[in-house]
Amino acid sequence: MSTEVPPSPIRLTGPLTRGDFLLLLYWFADTNAVPETNGIRGLGRLTRLSLILGEEMGLRQTIQPYFEYHRTPGRGIASPEVWDELLALRAYQVLRTFDADEPLPTEEIEERRYLLEHHIPAHERGHYPLPAFLERDVLTNKGTFFAAKREDQTIQRWIEIYKSTAELNRLPLSDLTARALPLVGAHATR
Repeated sequence: MSTEVPPSPIRLTGPLTRGDFLLLLYWFADTNAVPETNGIRGLGRLTRLSLILGEEMGLRQTIQPYFEYHRTPGRGIASPEVWDELLALRAYQVLRTFDADEPLPTEEIEERRYLLEHHIPAHERGHYPLPAFLERDVLTNKGTFFAAKREDQTIQRWIEIYKSTAELNRLPLSDLTARALPLVGAHATR
């Protein structure tokens, strides 16, 4: 049994991978928020952005396997695959994490605990951090290179959708949840 988060290969050609998709969310969160580098604050925000924009782009049929999303008891949204990819992108050094000077929001704590209790095998839980403070991930130079290269290969319609990442990233988490919850679907765990 593996005790590590599985590697996430970054390819510059071929189909868009889940890692490529998340990299592009970070790329557009920052390049459309110049002169600031916003990154994406927290796993909960990243999960909702990936659900909203992924649905708009039709990625459920494009990225195989696509992320699976679950409704949490506290009316949140959680995805073990988004967490896996986030950790893999950190390990691959395309994202760098900074602690924000604020406590981890209740939604983040509840959603991560839900994932740890219901979707992460007990022997692997030590690899999934439950930080005390909100984390902000930003692209490194390596991540910027990969995201820029992938952007060149995406079609224009996708690029227009990605550009809304910065605007969505500024919304309160509750607003993102309200937009994303209807997209989870009837198949999701309640």
